[in-house]
Amino acid sequence: MKSKKPLTCAAMILVFIFSVTGWSEQTSQAPLWEDTGPPPGIYFYWYEPSFYTGFAPRCQEPERIHIRLGRGNQTRITVVLGVTQIDSYLEDLVTRDTVYKELIDRKIIELTQNKEYEKFESRIQEEDIQKLVEQKKSMKPDDYRTKSLEIMRSLNPNRVFHFRQPLSLILKNWQQKIMDIPEIEYSNQPLKLKLVNSMLPGRINLYNLTPEIEMKLDRMISAVHEINKTKQSQDLFLKEGEDFLNHVTGRHYPVREGFVDVYEFTTIYPTGTAKSWVAYRGKQLPDFSVTGIWPFIPRSKGKGLVGMVDYLSSNPGYGYITMLPYQHAGGLSYNAYHNTGVRCPLAGSKILPVTWQKAPGIRDPKRPYQNLWIISRGPVSHGCTRLGSGHMSEMRNLLPSASKDLEKIDTFRNLPQCYDIFDINGDGLEEVMGVKYYLAYAHTEDRVPYMVYATNKREPFYRWLYAGELHMDSDGKALFPQALSCQFIDKKAIEGEYYKNIPLWEAEYEPECIQFYRFRPFSFESPQGFEFNRELRRVGVGYQVDGKKLQLHEGTSGK
Repeated sequence: MKSKKPLTCAAMILVFIFSVTGWSEQTSQAPLWEDTGPPPGIYFYWYEPSFYTGFAPRCQEPERIHIRLGRGNQTRITVVLGVTQIDSYLEDLVTRDTVYKELIDRKIIELTQNKEYEKFESRIQEEDIQKLVEQKKSMKPDDYRTKSLEIMRSLNPNRVFHFRQPLSLILKNWQQKIMDIPEIEYSNQPLKLKLVNSMLPGRINLYNLTPEIEMKLDRMISAVHEINKTKQSQDLFLKEGEDFLNHVTGRHYPVREGFVDVYEFTTIYPTGTAKSWVAYRGKQLPDFSVTGIWPFIPRSKGKGLVGMVDYLSSNPGYGYITMLPYQHAGGLSYNAYHNTGVRCPLAGSKILPVTWQKAPGIRDPKRPYQNLWIISRGPVSHGCTRLGSGHMSEMRNLLPSASKDLEKIDTFRNLPQCYDIFDINGDGLEEVMGVKYYLAYAHTEDRVPYMVYATNKREPFYRWLYAGELHMDSDGKALFPQALSCQFIDKKAIEGEYYKNIPLWEAEYEPECIQFYRFRPFSFESPQGFEFNRELRRVGVGYQVDGKKLQLHEGTSGK
C-alpha cells in the first residue's frame, strides 16, 4: 500500500504512445472534444468560498457509509438509510436553508457569481418542506417517513434505491455457497471472510473477522450440514441466519415481514487519480497511488488550520472546498479526496470546444465567465483523489458533521485492475459501476489543461477508459465479457473473483450544486474566514453548530 512514484511527463507521453490504441488520432490537430451541449462542471470568474446547495441527505452515523474507488475512475458512495436519516431528512434541509437565509439577511455573506442558492430555495418552497416539518408531530411516523422518502427521491432522481429481497432467498443462495466449499477449506481465514461478505455482496464489507463473528459463522456452517435432516434444522438455519445477518451488518439491513427491506442513497462521481499508469496483462491502466483500506485522518500539518479531518487549504486552486485526507505523504503534504484542483481558463483554451469558451455570467449576463471547473476522469493528480468541485462539496454534506466521526469512515480503494461490482438497485443483477461522464485531460505543472486523453463521445471514451474490455452492441448496450472484482483482507486489496457477461451500470452525471459567496465582516482568507467556511459545511440535524464561528453569536444549532 506504499505510494508509487509518479511517472515524469516525458515517461507518461511515451507510455501512451506505445500503449493506447488510437494515440495518433488523439494527438492530431483536429478538435477532440465536441460541443455535446452545456459542459458539466461549474463556470466561475475567480476563486471564492462556496456552500452546498444540493439535496443529498446528511448521515451522522459513519458506519452506514461505504466509499469505494474502482476501475473506470469513479467513486461510489452508498449510505444505508435508517429511521434516523429518513426522519431527519426534511428537517435537515430546512435547517440548512434557515442558516443560509439568516446569513444572507443579516448581510454576513453576500451571494456572488451564480444563483444556485435561489434554485435551492425555490425547490424547498415548491415541495412545501417547511410546512411538512411543522406537521411532523401530528403525522403518523410511517406516513411522515413515506413522505420524506418521496421528496428525497424527487430531489435526488435515480439515487435513492429500495433494496427489498426475501430473507429465505438470500439464505438459500448463501447456503449453496457454503455447500460449494470443501470442508477442508473451512479453516481458511480469507475464504471465511469472503464467505461472510458474500451473504449480501457489496453490502457487507468486512475486512477482518472478530472471534465472535467467526464463532457464529462456524455455527452457521454446521447448521447448513444439518439442513437436510429435519425441518427443525431448516427453521433453525433461518432463525440463526437472520441473527447472523443482523450481527455482521450492525442491524442496518433489517428484516420486515420476511424481507430484507431498506432504502439506500447511492451516488457515483467521476474521479481523477494519480497521473501515472500501471501495467496489467499488456495494458496500461490509470493508477490509484494507494490501494486497500484507508480511513480518513486529521491533518496535523499544513498551511491552513489543522487538527481536523475536514481541512481547508489556503491555496486558492483548491477552491476553499473541503479536503478529506487519508494518507500523510511527507512534509506538509497529504493525499486526500479534494476538489477539481485545476481550472480551465476559457479564453484560448487548448481543450475546450469554442462554444464552451463563451459563457455569460448568471448574476451579471453582461460579464462573461472566465473559468470552468471540470474534473478529469483519468490520471491527473500527484497522489490525491479528485472529484468535481460540486461533488466534493456534496460528499462533505453526505458525511458526518464532526471531525471525530469522519475519522471512523474507511475508504475502500480497489486495485487499479479491479472493478466496483455491485447490485445497486437490489434487483438481483450485479453490474460494473460507472457514470455518464466522458472527459479526461492532462495538465501542466502550473495546472493548465493542455491535452485530452480521448474524445468526449461515449463509445470512443469507453474504449480508452476500459482499455478495450467493454463490448458495445449496435443498440449501445455495454457489457463486460469478463470483469475482475476486488476483495479486502486486513486493509489490503487483493484480486477477487471474475464475473462473466456483466453489464455496465451508467449512473447519470449529477449536476454540481454550490453557491459562491463573499464575507462582509472580514476576509474569507483570514482564520475567521476558514473557521466560518468549515462550520457552514457542518450544519445539519444532529450537530451542535458553533454560532460564534458563523458570526451568529446567539448560536444556531441542529437538533
